[in-house]
Amino acid sequence: MVPLAIAFLGIVGTLLSGFMAQRLAEKAKAKELDHSERQRAEERQYETKRAMEEAVRTCYIMLNTASLEYHSELNNFWYAIRAGRVTDDLRSRLDDARREHRARYSEAQMRVPDDALTAADDVHRRLSRIYGVLKRLDGGIPPRRDGESLEHAHTQIVELWEQLSEMRRIMRRSIGVPARGLRDQ
Repeated sequence: MVPLAIAFLGIVGTLLSGFMAQRLAEKAKAKELDHSERQRAEERQYETKRAMEEAVRTCYIMLNTASLEYHSELNNFWYAIRAGRVTDDLRSRLDDARREHRARYSEAQMRVPDDALTAADDVHRRLSRIYGVLKRLDGGIPPRRDGESLEHAHTQIVELWEQLSEMRRIMRRSIGVPARGLRDQ
């Protein structure tokens, strides 16, 4: 009877060892799959973060370019009013620059962090104010407020450089560009 019990235990042990080996392999496989899934999720999260950062960076570039172009067109328009040489082409270029800036500013409102948006808001308001004054002066419409004159508009155009520079500093800091060694023009 003992030999039969030993044989039975041997058979059961052999069967159980195969079953246990299979269970351990299944657990190892499940653990490996779980690890792979976590790694894929981390990679997707990293790629999403990179895509968002790149979208913000691109938005900054487009907004900065549009702001500079709008500022430049306002300056050109101011000189043309002063010289009495405003043309339809200059009006059209100014309006195109304004539309482009508004489009880039609208995009920034949905993408950029609050500190950069605050600076962009300031630039946008100042550009719009100067635009309104120059368009009224060009159309022969009297100023709405005291101090709205060609000379005051020029002062505002010149002073806007500081706000444009501050906006760029905030944007660069937001995307991790070191301030040292960069010129702000």
